[in-house]
Amino acid sequence: MNPAAPSARKMHRSIRTAVLAAALLILGYWAIFAWMVYRSPLPYEAIDLDHDGSVSFSEADYVSSFGMRTIYRQGEQCVEYFSQKDGHALKLVCPH
Repeated sequence: MNPAAPSARKMHRSIRTAVLAAALLILGYWAIFAWMVYRSPLPYEAIDLDHDGSVSFSEADYVSSFGMRTIYRQGEQCVEYFSQKDGHALKLVCPH
C-alpha cells in the first residue's frame, strides 16, 4: 500500500462532505428564493415581470426591495407598490 495515497475511508468522507456542502448551498439558494417570494405583498403574477409563467431569482430579488406610495387615480386613493431599485411601478391597488 502506498503511504502517500489517501485511504478509501478518507476519500469516501471527503466526497460525502463535498456532496453535503453542495446540497446545503442548493437548499440555501431555494430557501432565500422562497423567502423573497413569500415576503412580497405582491401576487405571484406580479412578481413574474416577464410574464413567462415562472418567477426567476432575479425577478424575486428585484421585487424584494419594494416601497409603497399613495397616489390618486380618478379621485380614488390608491397604493402603488414600486421597486426601490429604480422607482418603476410594480402594482397598483385601488379600493374599487
